[in-house]
Amino acid sequence: MVSVPDTHRKEPLENRGNRGAPGGQIFSMHPLKAERKPGPRGQGSPLEAEEDLMRASRVLDMVDRGELRTDNPGEQLPIPVDASGRPRRRLTPEDERELARRVQTFGDIDARNAMVMANLGLVHLVANQMRRPDLRYDDLVQEGTLGLLRATETFDPTRGVRFSTYCVYWIRAKIQRFLQRIDRDDIPSIAGAGMEENDKGQRKRPRARRLSLDGPTTNDEDRTLGDMIALPQPDPEDNTLRTERERRVDKVLKEIAAELNDPRLQVIIDRRLLSEEPHTLAELGQLLNLSREGARLLEAKILRLARQKLVALAA
Repeated sequence: MVSVPDTHRKEPLENRGNRGAPGGQIFSMHPLKAERKPGPRGQGSPLEAEEDLMRASRVLDMVDRGELRTDNPGEQLPIPVDASGRPRRRLTPEDERELARRVQTFGDIDARNAMVMANLGLVHLVANQMRRPDLRYDDLVQEGTLGLLRATETFDPTRGVRFSTYCVYWIRAKIQRFLQRIDRDDIPSIAGAGMEENDKGQRKRPRARRLSLDGPTTNDEDRTLGDMIALPQPDPEDNTLRTERERRVDKVLKEIAAELNDPRLQVIIDRRLLSEEPHTLAELGQLLNLSREGARLLEAKILRLARQKLVALAA
């Protein structure tokens, strides 16, 4: 996890915006942006409605006094970009400051796209580090991109942190929350179980626990859960029928080889029909000095005679 230095101090909104800002202009004057903390959603207590209205009123007063610009700076970005919006050069701290100001003050989509496209490689870097075989890589990239978009809204260059360092925190946090949500949804709740109450007084239905077959049992640590699972046993009747069938086939094939008195047929029976690793027809042809088609004809002759004998035995 990339840590972000916390140099944010509680000070008046008017003074906070003037730190290092050119021309005395305020960096970002959104009333909720002033108290927004970098981090995943859920950290920090939300502002009350009265405080929101008070801060919005202060912003309007600053606009009336001329301390806050409300005009859009124009369509031209401070850096050259290609047709897809990717910057043609590496962003400098001054570029990040100006782009962030346009995003957070005027909602400039082109400026946000430039910040996102310049750091999109970090999304793939973090997604590769956190990818799992049971999840689609595109889903991780999508969640990481949402974190990158969120970082453009909360980035404050006056804290002395580069945007590439800051956005990694948001990318990783967004992907982690996605993985946690996937893990939680994969574990079903226990149907019919009573509600449980935690230390905070919250009530919820208990969920099933994931257990490993290699984990020890509660009674005997030397035994695992896998040792207690019975292995699938074949049906004795099926075993008997299979053994009898194999014995009959083996006897019939040997009778055919003895009746025809052809050593080539015995080779095909031993190395192809009754072998656990049967030879190919091409290999048998080389061994018997025959073509592949010649070996196939000998095999077909054996099978035809064996089928006739088996039918006679069954009758």
